[in-house]
Amino acid sequence: MNKTLLIAIVTSVIIYGLGLAYLYYSNESYEQEFALYDVNKNGVIDKEELTLESQNITAQGAKRKTIKEGAIVLIPFSLFIGAFAFAVTFLFAKIKTINDNEIIKSKSKRA
Repeated sequence: MNKTLLIAIVTSVIIYGLGLAYLYYSNESYEQEFALYDVNKNGVIDKEELTLESQNITAQGAKRKTIKEGAIVLIPFSLFIGAFAFAVTFLFAKIKTINDNEIIKSKSKRA
């Protein structure tokens, strides 16, 4: 049971860490692309800077999650994946126990 719980915890932490890393690098990429269209570097795309591509970037920015929001959203997701890993590991352990017991019983019947 300890090994099963350890696998579930490690899986949850790995999923959470990978999610945070993806979110961080995705936000960095977005900020670099936004800076490309922000010609006067004031942090806002003004009417003079407005193009079809810059409109797409600002629309994408409105839908994006910040790192703080993403960190909170990732918690239930990583816990769900950890629970799934726990269930799979637990069931495989039970299958192994049942198979081992059946092999012992079949050997004792032959003797």
